[in-house]
Amino acid sequence: MDNELFEKLCARYYKNILRYAMFSVKDEDMAHDIVQEVFIVVYKKLDKLKNHPNVGGFIYQTAKNIINEHKRKLYARLIREVKADNEYAGSSTIEKEIDSRIDEYEYITDIISQLSDEKYKLYKLYYIEGMPMDKIADKLGIEYTALRMRYVRLRREIKEMVRRLADEKF
Repeated sequence: MDNELFEKLCARYYKNILRYAMFSVKDEDMAHDIVQEVFIVVYKKLDKLKNHPNVGGFIYQTAKNIINEHKRKLYARLIREVKADNEYAGSSTIEKEIDSRIDEYEYITDIISQLSDEKYKLYKLYYIEGMPMDKIADKLGIEYTALRMRYVRLRREIKEMVRRLADEKF
């Protein structure tokens, strides 16, 4: 009975949740990962969902929460990089106040979606999955020092994209 309910929920909501995730994160792999996480939660909560008054609402809210968590992780990694590079070391109080009013989550996925497939793969392995650089170098068959240089260039490119976006929007 539980498997039947789960299959019905998947058949009814899977495509729409995937479309919602794709729209929110603008990354196909990440969207599929999010949908997988959503339906894992749904499967674990099947007993409660049998009598839930709004199953679709529960599924969409779960997707929203998981999407926001992914965006928070992306944002946290970007912030760590910016701090590591001392990007805002000399910012004034006024600049910091203005910056605090900007909704960074809105722009993160747009910037990341502009990366080439190769650069996105590097970004995802290190910044999203948290894989150490030595493991990435082994996985991709690249010398460690060459990989570090690629990450230096990637950070520069992302910073430039952020600067352009800031110039356009602010």
